[in-house]
Amino acid sequence: MATALKSLEETKQRIIDAAAQRFSRFGYGKTNVAEIARDCRMSPGNLYRYFRNKAEIAEAIMREGLEEVLGELRAVLGSRKMAASEQLREFLMHELRYTYEQLETYPTLMEQVRDPDAHGPLLSQEYMERSRVLMAEILASGAATREFTIDDPTAAAAYIQYATFKFRFPQMHSDVPLAELEKNAEGVIDLILKGLRSS
Repeated sequence: MATALKSLEETKQRIIDAAAQRFSRFGYGKTNVAEIARDCRMSPGNLYRYFRNKAEIAEAIMREGLEEVLGELRAVLGSRKMAASEQLREFLMHELRYTYEQLETYPTLMEQVRDPDAHGPLLSQEYMERSRVLMAEILASGAATREFTIDDPTAAAAYIQYATFKFRFPQMHSDVPLAELEKNAEGVIDLILKGLRSS
C-alpha cells in the first residue's frame, strides 16, 4: 500500500513539474493537457486519472509555491535573536522578493489563479490569511516585549497587509523594477514601524 501511494505521489509530482515548465515557457492559456501528458510520456486519459483538468494541475503548482513561501516566512519567526521590528521588516521584504520572483518566473501566473472554467479555491486569499497569522505572531511578540504599542496584533497584521498590498505580486500594479520597489517598501515599513512604536 505504501509503495502504491509513493508511486501515485511521484507520478503526480512528475505531472506538476512538467506543467510548471510548460506554463513558465508558453503560458497557462497556451498549454493544453495533451502537451503536458506528452511531456510525461503518458496519454491524456492516463493523466486525467491524477488531475481532473488543467486548472487542478495549476492549483497544485500554486499550492506548492504557497507552502514554500509560508515555510520561508515561518523561518523568519524562528529568528528569535532578531528584534520584532527586524523580523517584521525581513518578513515583508521576503514577501516582496518572493512574489516578484514568482511573476518573473511565471508571467501568466494570474491566469493560473482562477481558470474561467474552474471552481477551485482562491489560493491568494488563503495565502493572505495564513501569512496574516504569521505576521500577527511577530506583532504579538513585539507587544509582549513592549517594543510595539498595540492592543490587537491580528487587526494590526491585517492593516499592515492593506498598507503593503502593492508589494505583493507588484508587477500587477506597475512596471517598477525590483530595486525601486525595495526602496519604496523600506520607506513604507519605516512608517509602519514608527506607528507601531508610538504610544
